[in-house]
Amino acid sequence: MIDVIRNCFNSQLKSIAQYLQANYHSESPESGFGNYVFHQTNSHISFEVANDIDITKLSPNRFSEAPVLAAVGYSLACGRQFSEDFLESWAKGLTRLSGRNHFPPDRTSFFYRPTELLGITLGISHYYKSQPDHSKWLQDILTEGEQRLINSDIWTFLLSAYTASILSVTWRARSWPLVKEMTVDELALAKWLCSIKPTLAKTLGLAQLELSLDKALLEHCIEFSNSLQDSARAALLFFALKRTIAQTLQLIWNECEQICDNPQKSVEWLQTTCDNVHTVTQHLQAQLARQSDIGASNKHNMQMLLQALSILRSDTNILEVEISEHIRIHSSLYIGNNKGTIITGSNVTMTHNQNESITNETRIHAPNSSIGFIQSGSGSVSSFSQNIGQNVDEITRLINSLRDMAQEFPEAEREEALVHLDDLQEDINTPDKRKPQRIKTRLVALFTFATMSAGVLAGAADFSNNVLELSEKLGVSIELSHPQSTPQLPPSVP
Repeated sequence: MIDVIRNCFNSQLKSIAQYLQANYHSESPESGFGNYVFHQTNSHISFEVANDIDITKLSPNRFSEAPVLAAVGYSLACGRQFSEDFLESWAKGLTRLSGRNHFPPDRTSFFYRPTELLGITLGISHYYKSQPDHSKWLQDILTEGEQRLINSDIWTFLLSAYTASILSVTWRARSWPLVKEMTVDELALAKWLCSIKPTLAKTLGLAQLELSLDKALLEHCIEFSNSLQDSARAALLFFALKRTIAQTLQLIWNECEQICDNPQKSVEWLQTTCDNVHTVTQHLQAQLARQSDIGASNKHNMQMLLQALSILRSDTNILEVEISEHIRIHSSLYIGNNKGTIITGSNVTMTHNQNESITNETRIHAPNSSIGFIQSGSGSVSSFSQNIGQNVDEITRLINSLRDMAQEFPEAEREEALVHLDDLQEDINTPDKRKPQRIKTRLVALFTFATMSAGVLAGAADFSNNVLELSEKLGVSIELSHPQSTPQLPPSVP
């Protein structure tokens, strides 16, 4: 599937590049805009741009044409150098243009052609950089033009709003349609503006939509073949598609790094994955139950998948034992089998009824020491929701108490504890997340934090005991699975 998607996008980018190369023309404002798209993002156009020698041989009479004036403007914006005579002829053409009616009833003015408007504006801003008075006429046009384009199509409005910003004229945001209703050209233009002009994109209300824009752009390019209209739109689509793919891959890589480097992220990812595996397993089992709906080959494949899922369950059980052992070692809490002895590196005494099982009630006296405790009890998953409802006041009190305790920890430990508590609170308050196994994962994370902080943080033992009490109120036991040869930790007395 990944190869199919990769080939799909790669094929589209190659097709767009070929279109740009075949349709490049030095006198075309659309081609000039295409070059400017890549210049503004410090990226490279997918082919070598012609030297534009022909444009320097234009007759001075051609500078009365707005498209030609715009083409030269794009070249100036991209760093092209021209002779003084050539630029003087071009400037005279701008003067003639400034004297015309810019808002004719038939909308034939360059103002209503956004690629020409942008090219002319870029040329003026670069040529008259030290003489801003020469751009005053164009500033007035862009100021008045906002209301004339407020109901125009998205492509025209966005490109014209960007043009206005070049001369420090700010257009207000307008209402946008649903992202999924935007055309691929509009999506690409919006993505480009988010990349090169984030402040403007935020003002126009585009920055808040960028993730949705990316999703819609990729979905469109996967599902539909793109019909290219001109070089301007083709260049934007090439840039936006390539940039979105790169950012998406980087985001995936960043998430992978976080999962590898952050134990809490690893646990959350594993929990979500296990939930998904459980759902898929149930679906496969339900499908297999309907024998008549499944062909022989598909049935064999599904049985193989179920076997693989069974192996995965075995692997996760082994992983759980390894994690439990790691926690036991790092908690600095070692208990002899039925000997009533705790080794914590300091003088600690424990009273234990030798006639009772190790999993019965045990009282620990640990003055001036911080010890973590693990409760071993089955709990009742079936009464989970009922326990929450019956004990909601106590649950809230215990969580608030844990928050208060965390405030006394050093900054790093305080933030870690509060993150765990926030996650637990969210799961309890969200019906879709209120699952015993999910809540248990949060409680184990809190308890692990406390036990590994024992002897380092004052109040870690009280924090542990509160977590254990909270687990009782929630009806979720905290258990660590050990091999039979591994000593078991006794339950605490709240």
